[in-house]
Amino acid sequence: MTKSITAKTLYEAIQTLPGITIVDVRPTRAYEKWKIEGKYVTSFNLQFLDLKQMGEKVQEVIPSDLPIVTVCEQGHLAVKAADVLASQGYEVTVLKGGMEAWSSFYETREIVSNEHLQLYQIIRPAKGCLSYIVISRDEAVIVDPSRHLEFYKQFVAEKGVTIRHIMDTHLHADHISGGYQLADETGADYWIAAEEMHSSVKPYQALPDRKELLFGDGKLHFMSYFTPGHTVASTSILIDNQYLLSGDTIFVNGIGRPDLKGQATVMANKMFETIQRLNKDLSGECLILPGHYASQEEINEQGFIGATYGDIQQCVHLLQVNDRQVFVAETLQNLGDTPPNFEKITKINQGTVVVDAKEQSILENGPNLCAVSNVG
Repeated sequence: MTKSITAKTLYEAIQTLPGITIVDVRPTRAYEKWKIEGKYVTSFNLQFLDLKQMGEKVQEVIPSDLPIVTVCEQGHLAVKAADVLASQGYEVTVLKGGMEAWSSFYETREIVSNEHLQLYQIIRPAKGCLSYIVISRDEAVIVDPSRHLEFYKQFVAEKGVTIRHIMDTHLHADHISGGYQLADETGADYWIAAEEMHSSVKPYQALPDRKELLFGDGKLHFMSYFTPGHTVASTSILIDNQYLLSGDTIFVNGIGRPDLKGQATVMANKMFETIQRLNKDLSGECLILPGHYASQEEINEQGFIGATYGDIQQCVHLLQVNDRQVFVAETLQNLGDTPPNFEKITKINQGTVVVDAKEQSILENGPNLCAVSNVG
């Protein structure tokens, strides 16, 4: 019987030595668009029929020095591929549930834990999405939750806390938000800036600039902070003036792209103004915790994605540009490919389009493409 590996076990394996070799049997176009990546992963794309026909020659292509994991869309074809490789003497397992399981896997990292604050980063490796759970005493705030709600509900249940507030930093374009539905199922308040929800039929609490939210022991300074540029009313969350949940405004290695909602030049100008304000308002020691990451290299030594604002300023060229025209020109020159299906995903998050879970999964296939490439 073919052995299988869970998404969690695979994630751990590709973060540590000796690593894993992945044989992905999906069509080349799907593989090139979106694949499993990690610090210690070697990846091959071989169609099943080609793999089967290679026979012993497969040993000339795929090394045998590392454990092999076969991958397909849902796990079925990968089982057949594993059998073929096993017949050639390879140590091989199958990713249980395939790329669908990989897409719904979440990893938790503790950022802060003290008497009045627990802050967790939730990593969704398949999409490069990051969400946050902030706990004070017996209440929690969840920021930018993805659509797999059971993860968040199970997490807070294990912590013995109640969800008080749920927030989206902006109207997401690359993945489907779980914010509204999670609020509906838990009775929490759902917050998002009103400008993001134009024409929306979803009920929500309008999140203004500098809004302080109380929860838990009431000792946290938990405040919204408008940072437009990626979208018209992108909003970061500032906690105790020490931690900025920056959404898609500032990343560890770049800034949010301004073109997904149209008016790219106008929004690039807004991003310039936002960055000038951040440069004045934030200390260099403020820890930036973004809404996305693009590569494994952005994971720091503590295992989470984040860096001080001072460190990010030094490595992100656009944060050093003080000339508006130069900033706008360089931003628009380094946008890269747009996220797939972003227009429909935006409408789903706004509530003007409804699709079932299967289509949601299909729409989300693909990498995070919400950043402007770092230049300089």
